[in-house]
Amino acid sequence: MNKLIRMVIGAAFLMMSLTGCEGIFNGIAKDKVIVKKITKEPNKNEVQYEGVLSQDAVKTVSLNAVNKYYDTKLTIDEVQFGELLAVDQVKLKDLLDRVEKKYKSHPRVREMFTFKMDAEAELKKIPSGLFYVTLIHDAGFREAFDIVINASDGEVLRINHVEQSPVVYNDVISDPLMDEIHEVANRFIQEKMNEPLSQLTFDKKQIRWDYRPEVYYLSKTNQMIKYSVQVQMGTKQVAGFSKDVMALLQYYTES
Repeated sequence: MNKLIRMVIGAAFLMMSLTGCEGIFNGIAKDKVIVKKITKEPNKNEVQYEGVLSQDAVKTVSLNAVNKYYDTKLTIDEVQFGELLAVDQVKLKDLLDRVEKKYKSHPRVREMFTFKMDAEAELKKIPSGLFYVTLIHDAGFREAFDIVINASDGEVLRINHVEQSPVVYNDVISDPLMDEIHEVANRFIQEKMNEPLSQLTFDKKQIRWDYRPEVYYLSKTNQMIKYSVQVQMGTKQVAGFSKDVMALLQYYTES
């Protein structure tokens, strides 16, 4: 489990310790996808959250995301949910404030590339915070997916296939290998994210190399990190992606 997920889960558990675990989802209508204004009723000791997805909706969005981005056809009866945690905007703001302070206090040239950062703009996109979900599929072999979604509209901001296969490293980074990794990531951005490459800035220096090379893309509009795409070195397939605030946190927590 990488640093990013540890930070997100840590923030989630802090929130849960303050509000109570049951308070996150209790009382939310299960047939609603987006929960609108909730009228408080007397004699009910339940914490209500306005403008957030219901628990069932979070599970449905997570399952649909796995099927979409990994070309699977899993059903709700075939999977389990190991974790379903909420991270509110206050905890995210604290985290982004620390990241922004680090960014501004270290003007040295980054090893990969330079970019702009606007924590306030990122927070405006996630007014109700985030949900972190672990989805597990066990059919002969165990697969697990970590998913982060926008709590208000269900937009998938991160999904990661937790690999059970052996780690494959490659110490030789050749130009053909760089081109191959970039081609896989570019195709994913175009086909799965429906994002024209003409709207993004990317080049070879924006690849972080590991057993899962990670390609970063900047928005041409504001030069902020827009996406990161992880490619499994052994299979040359996309292992996961992060978007917007999660792509920013992915870069910083892995730096």
